[in-house]
Amino acid sequence: MKAGESVLEELAEQIGLPVDFGLLIVKVSPGGAAEHAGLRGGTERAYLGNIPIMLGGDLIVAIDGENIQDQQDLAQVMNAHRAGDTVKVTIYRGKQKMDVTVTLGEAREQV
Repeated sequence: MKAGESVLEELAEQIGLPVDFGLLIVKVSPGGAAEHAGLRGGTERAYLGNIPIMLGGDLIVAIDGENIQDQQDLAQVMNAHRAGDTVKVTIYRGKQKMDVTVTLGEAREQV
């Protein structure tokens, strides 16, 4: 899973996201843990100023109840886990909030 785009207030406002923090999933690795859990990557290329981003993917806002606001938060949470651990990932898919259970893979994929 590649969770790349930190969600800024400007982006949240522009595309109508329900929150102004979190990480958009821009790509899900085929056959990886995120794909098996049903997480979705972006499907639409857009621009924030002149920076290309992928929209339409799930928005990660928490893992095991800990807010995820940027890549550093994600790395800290992931470093506390090992392959085979199960985590509860709280996402927004569109405007719907949901929890998805993810069993972490060997390489923890690319985050």
